[in-house]
Amino acid sequence: MDMVVKGLITGCIIVLPGMSGGTMLLLLGLYERLMQDLARLRVLPWIPFVLGAGAGIVLSGKVFAWLLAAYSSIVSAFLLGCILASVKAVLGEHYKPTFRRAAALLIGLAVGLILSDGQLDLGHSDVTPTIATLLIGGILSSATMILPGVTGSSVLIIMGIYDDLLKALGDLDWITLGIFLVGAAIGIFGLANALDNIYSRYRATISWLFSGLILGAGRMLIPASFANPVLLVTAAIAGFALVWWWGSR
Repeated sequence: MDMVVKGLITGCIIVLPGMSGGTMLLLLGLYERLMQDLARLRVLPWIPFVLGAGAGIVLSGKVFAWLLAAYSSIVSAFLLGCILASVKAVLGEHYKPTFRRAAALLIGLAVGLILSDGQLDLGHSDVTPTIATLLIGGILSSATMILPGVTGSSVLIIMGIYDDLLKALGDLDWITLGIFLVGAAIGIFGLANALDNIYSRYRATISWLFSGLILGAGRMLIPASFANPVLLVTAAIAGFALVWWWGSR
């Protein structure tokens, strides 16, 4: 039951951009154990955790899908605050700029701006993610999700499918979710350890690159309407403060 509850908490948290699953695992005392078990492909002890996480993701995802559909601009502003504040956690102790880090930031920023074509818009898009996009999204978001400070949701925003997956959670579209989960399983069992090793060796440069991607992709979270600027600024500050506090834990 303890692992189910920990999974439930983690699942609810990781739906929000800026909330790192890896950081949550560290706080729960599960990170090292997970990496060791992944290296040995020990899956059974983690089934209760996965079930809890799945329930948390569905629950949190359905709530955010409804909120995004009903209050699109406000939720977009809140998520923009979340994702901007997440840069602090991504950079961590590697916040001092160097030429290489600045170059990585600019490259990430350019790629993020190119990829972030359009705005977060639940239920009003005629474009359906392809199977390949969902698989790649699952692979990359799950593999990066378990790295402390890095967020899987931010990867989905960079790829432009965060709102599509929120809609799938809200509608319980099991086909879309199933394809994504196949990719997630591949990412966790096939790439997580390798990515963790690479991240450990080149953490500073990768952190600045990923920060650039986040800042560039944040463009798609700029609210489409500024009819109530005070409320939008308040929502953005609330999201920023939440993730800033979370990253300081």
